[in-house]
Amino acid sequence: MLNGILHEILRERLGDCDYEVWTSSNWADWVLIEVVGSRESTPPRFTEIRPLQHPKVDQESKDCMLVFLPYNNNICVAIRLFKSWEYSAEDLVTLSSLLYPYYSEAVASKHERALNEIMNSIRDVTQLLDLNELLGRILVSALSVIPYECIGVLWRYDPAIDALTVKARAGEMGEGMLRMKLKPGEGIIGSTFKRGTPKLYNSLSNVEDDFGNMTLENKYHLNSAYDFHNIGSIISVPIKVEGQPDCVLIVYQKGKVPIFTESDVRLLQSFADQVSIAITNAKLYESLSRQNETLIKRDEIHSSLMRLSLQNKGAVSIVSELTRVIGVALTFVDFIDNEWTPKRGKVIHGWSVEKLRSLYESLRHPDYLTWIKGKDEQAHQYLYPIASANQCLGYLIIQMNTLLEPLQLVALEQGSSILALELMRKQSLAEFYFKKTQQLFNDLRLSQASEDYWNKSGEIGIGPSTSIVVGLMEFADQVNPSTLSVLSVQLISYLREKMPAGTLPIAFGNERRVTVLLMINESNKPGMLEQQFSSLLPGWESRNHVKLFGGLSSVRSGVDAINTGYQEADKALAYQKTRGEKEMIRYTDIGVNRLFIRQSAEDLSAFIAEVFEPLRPAKGQAGGLEETLMTYMACGGSAVQAATALHIHINTLYQRIHKIEEILGMSLNNQEHMLHLQLACYLRQTYRT
Repeated sequence: MLNGILHEILRERLGDCDYEVWTSSNWADWVLIEVVGSRESTPPRFTEIRPLQHPKVDQESKDCMLVFLPYNNNICVAIRLFKSWEYSAEDLVTLSSLLYPYYSEAVASKHERALNEIMNSIRDVTQLLDLNELLGRILVSALSVIPYECIGVLWRYDPAIDALTVKARAGEMGEGMLRMKLKPGEGIIGSTFKRGTPKLYNSLSNVEDDFGNMTLENKYHLNSAYDFHNIGSIISVPIKVEGQPDCVLIVYQKGKVPIFTESDVRLLQSFADQVSIAITNAKLYESLSRQNETLIKRDEIHSSLMRLSLQNKGAVSIVSELTRVIGVALTFVDFIDNEWTPKRGKVIHGWSVEKLRSLYESLRHPDYLTWIKGKDEQAHQYLYPIASANQCLGYLIIQMNTLLEPLQLVALEQGSSILALELMRKQSLAEFYFKKTQQLFNDLRLSQASEDYWNKSGEIGIGPSTSIVVGLMEFADQVNPSTLSVLSVQLISYLREKMPAGTLPIAFGNERRVTVLLMINESNKPGMLEQQFSSLLPGWESRNHVKLFGGLSSVRSGVDAINTGYQEADKALAYQKTRGEKEMIRYTDIGVNRLFIRQSAEDLSAFIAEVFEPLRPAKGQAGGLEETLMTYMACGGSAVQAATALHIHINTLYQRIHKIEEILGMSLNNQEHMLHLQLACYLRQTYRT
């Protein structure tokens, strides 16, 4: 209530008349503050389309005048005079000054209400830890802070689609807005997000500046969501998390008159700054909850898979359980047995064991997971190795249309570890079997008593008339020692699969060597089984990117067959290594080279050089003496054939031969000298020097 002095001043200025004093903060809702007299009236009607900047007088009737006195913060004081009043501009200014206390009271009430709403809203939102619930509550709280009739929408950036989508809406906003996806910089929302600062839109030109670059599809959905002709002004405010825009809060003020001010912008921005703390806390809580859930789930996965392993259910059962946990079909590739589960996985995914092993070697540990993004509408591929001690034992392959979720990755990691244990156990069993088999083989090879020999050999089907062949294979030095054990198991598994049943009773690996014993049936033609065995190796070597030296013994039977066969195979292997030929050779095919098997490459090179080195300095003087000697020996000492092969006159040939004898101090008529030269030529053709 005005004090008596102010009332007297008004009577002095206005005369003795009845009047009413009204206040409004939005030009639409009016509150009656002061009444002098007993007349009944209605709230003022403001018909302008924009807020007033200066006092305005409306003549409501002959004896009734309405004076609008605008102040800051969209607060207006209206005084209705029940009389006809002659006024000047100075009178209106004076009246505005006299009624200023009403403005002060209104603005104080407005600020107090806003402060209380902010405090209550912040208290409400900071108590929420569920992020989805929090986002909805933020919008409701933001609208309660603004003292005008508004509708609002909260948008949040989704990095997965690089766009902002609606997370909450309040008011009459339709569902069409839910189908919108705004890129950063697109429309009012995208511009606010990209700019990172709030903005007030209180004119059509302002709106058009940021609205015009929206896609037609987004414009259609926006216009279908609400009739924006009933919107007076707009405030768009970013909500930042850890200094980066995360959400955009947009508030639409309903009505024809734009009444949002920069004060409202600052109010909403203050609220947004406080809300960002609540969002940060909710995200941290959500992250911790997710991590805790992941840890619990990881323990459950580990327990279920380990239980299968301890029960000796095998790798296939573990993969089946892992498929159930992940919820997506898995392909398991076992490098030890060279098996695919399911078998069609090899065709579906287009991989091979060799390609997978090369992929593993290209990885930078511990980044084991390989993601191959699908092209067009093709599914993504995820490949996870099963490894132990930098040795790849197998692979898990997943093909899916969506991205791999964190919990699925945890399951893959757990499953890979359990499968690694399973495959290592399988490999250990294989190595144990190798040792037992090697012991049996050595007992048979070194047995001196025929009765003991036949008792032991009979266990694997070898009798006195059984024909056997011993084979020895050795991995080249370039093969990584850490892979020898797995490669030996794979090679033997491959040979047992491809060779006829019952023909490979003994096979084992030891360091770089693999030893096999071939048992020849009566139905086999001579040399057929050895040829079949040898033909299998090149393909396996090529697929596994390794090279083997190998030797096969001659066909033998009887009590000393295994021991003699082993010695022959060992000599054939040594012969291949000396020559540097990475392929199988039968002992019977070595011929005269048996004499040189144990000779070192250096000794053979020195022997060859003694003959051919002296001939090279004279090459320019006497023609190709090296070629002449090699051709002469190849023609069996026939001068006519040698001259024809060299395309020279026979006299020229005799001159060259005489020159060779002179340089070497030898005579071709001397049988020992002739043998010496023949052997040098043969070794030069046969051995790599």
